[in-house]
Amino acid sequence: MSNFQRIQQQWSQWLRQPDSAERPNVEGRRLKVYQRLVRNNIESFITRGFPVLFSTLTTEQEREMLRAFVATHQSKSPLFSAIGAEFVEFLATFEAPWLPEWSYQLAVYERMEVDVYHFDLPCILPPLDTELEQVVWQVNPSLQWHAFDYPVHTIQPDIIPSEPLEQPCYLAVYRVDDIGNDNFTSAVKFLQLNAVTMMLVDYLIQRPHLTLLAIAEHLAGQLPQFSPEQLHQGLLATVPETIPKSFVVPEPQLKYDPHRKF
Repeated sequence: MSNFQRIQQQWSQWLRQPDSAERPNVEGRRLKVYQRLVRNNIESFITRGFPVLFSTLTTEQEREMLRAFVATHQSKSPLFSAIGAEFVEFLATFEAPWLPEWSYQLAVYERMEVDVYHFDLPCILPPLDTELEQVVWQVNPSLQWHAFDYPVHTIQPDIIPSEPLEQPCYLAVYRVDDIGNDNFTSAVKFLQLNAVTMMLVDYLIQRPHLTLLAIAEHLAGQLPQFSPEQLHQGLLATVPETIPKSFVVPEPQLKYDPHRKF
């Protein structure tokens, strides 16, 4: 190990655990300024990325969680933009007697919202100037979905689940961009999936560029309790926003396994 690497290691250990690690041979005032800048940046990225989670914690709980993250988590990425994803990974194994069981799943949901908002491809809904039956469709490219054991989309400081759901809750998060009056706006939206919409999304991920009639006929074979006509009407209400026209946006790029449970 070079002398420079030893200095780097000493600094990183001291920043992580200033009360127990060897202190760098630098003026104390400068050390504190550097420590404050590093910790404030890390903590700011985390707290702004998970506003609902931290709104449910006390100030002391927040401090304990952030101290533990800085002290113990071995990040895989050096980028500040990846701190949120690193924090989710940290929460997967973080334990504290006061930590609610749903905290990790709430963090996953909030991170999905951030990832969708910063998705690097356009998610512009095309004008539906033709008959819907003549259009071919595919999944909104920003869409991510997961199964949750808690209703994470409803959690607030005064709405706290006391126990897991009897059945998993399937939530999809996606972004819709709009260009109107020369202004570009983006909105992150969520959709609670039922049996039909889950099969719809899963089928179109595997088989994009289909008409509503073709989709309804396929789903009818999987859901015999519904007629093709009923499914077709349901698709007319669901598809136009969640699933843009295929020739407007590229192929979907899901980052998460939709069948994964926590």
